Amino acid sequence: LSQVKEGIMAKFALLIGVSEYSEGLRSISSATQDIEAMRRVLEHPDMGAFDQVTVLSNPDKGSMERAVEDLFTNRQRDDLVLLYFSGHGLKDQTAEFCLSARDTERDQNGELRISTILAASKLNKYMNNSRSQRQMIILDCCFSGALVQGMPIKGELNIQEELGGKGRAILTSSSPIEYSFESEDKDLSIYTKYLVEGIETG
Repeated sequence: LSQVKEGIMAKFALLIGVSEYSEGLRSISSATQDIEAMRRVLEHPDMGAFDQVTVLSNPDKGSMERAVEDLFTNRQRDDLVLLYFSGHGLKDQTAEFCLSARDTERDQNGELRISTILAASKLNKYMNNSRSQRQMIILDCCFSGALVQGMPIKGELNIQEELGGKGRAILTSSSPIEYSFESEDKDLSIYTKYLVEGIETG
């Protein structure tokens, strides 16, 4: 990265895959394979050509949030920042969309422990605080279309404005009420399989 010439955009990616979970959440065998497939196409010089790709496999919540913060911090205006997540997408007791981690758990009443999940509002804060004007979020998880609902806004909800934003793109594998599915062969998830295939073939 030190060799990137002044004025040239740099590309940074963080790929998070959570396959293993604490008791109460089923494992997702494809998640860690998903991030390796994404790494392959993003690092390829003729495809993604990313300068830095960081991969987190089965992180705990603390490690995951620190990595997300690092991804968006100290970036330049023209840097491209990409966050990819494959794992369980959840809704907490207030119906806010959250990303899960290896140590995500529920309390004795079955409610998600706030300290073990990354809420959409927190993710949005890191995004908004970043100087990067080119941000891409790819979520391969259930309820990922609900991300916008976890973002604090003023006035009425304008989906185009919230998702489009200036230089922001959010790709989701499901709507606010849908589940995402693994492929039957337990290789890649269906969404990531075709996303990677599209990047590879154009």
